Amino acid sequence: MSQENQAPVVYQVHVTTDADGHTVTHRCQVPGLSIRSTISDSPPMWATEPNPDPVSRSVWVMPPGWEGGWHRNPQRQLVVPLSGSWWVRTQDGVRTVMGPGQAHLGDDLEAVEDAEGRCGHDSGTEGGEPVVLLMIAVGGQRQPCVGVITAE
Repeated sequence: MSQENQAPVVYQVHVTTDADGHTVTHRCQVPGLSIRSTISDSPPMWATEPNPDPVSRSVWVMPPGWEGGWHRNPQRQLVVPLSGSWWVRTQDGVRTVMGPGQAHLGDDLEAVEDAEGRCGHDSGTEGGEPVVLLMIAVGGQRQPCVGVITAE
């Protein structure tokens, strides 16, 4: 099979909970890419099926030095930095920095407090510029990751 016939591997950061309810971070493969036409009169491209579960969307702008403190996501949400960089830290100690074009699925609604009193995740801006985030709230249930790799 030639390279152009093999689906590209696309990852997103996934903040979720383990069996004990503590948050963990890993990168998961975005499943379901296939070659198809998505726009009439345009050539086929790699795409997933449209997702019917977006609930809302918002743009957030966080100033340099902003830190959110430990909290759970208010709902499942896909977070895409549009400019600037930000970080997310989970109870397993992983701190992941993300910049423009990287996707993060916040899925820690079931997080419980750990021995240090932390619940969910902490997050904040990275560097000296504001971060602009596209926040897309999604419905549905937490799903296991596909193609899990070690978080950065």
